[in-house]
Amino acid sequence: MAQVQPIVRCELDPTKPVPEICAVISALVPYHYGQEESILQGVKDAVEQRLKHLKGAESSGEPVHEPARK
Repeated sequence: MAQVQPIVRCELDPTKPVPEICAVISALVPYHYGQEESILQGVKDAVEQRLKHLKGAESSGEPVHEPARK
């Protein structure tokens, strides 16, 4: 029997992070009909947690790790 699996493969331009991340979200949401709000809330929670971490790192003098540059 055939096994069908929806797979989304993405190639992202790291120089345009915001539109690329938004495009990935828009591409994935249709696979989860009726769950868009919970997906977006989960993304929002993850972003808020990361922002809190960055603020804590800035105020404590802890270095914020950045991606390696080529």
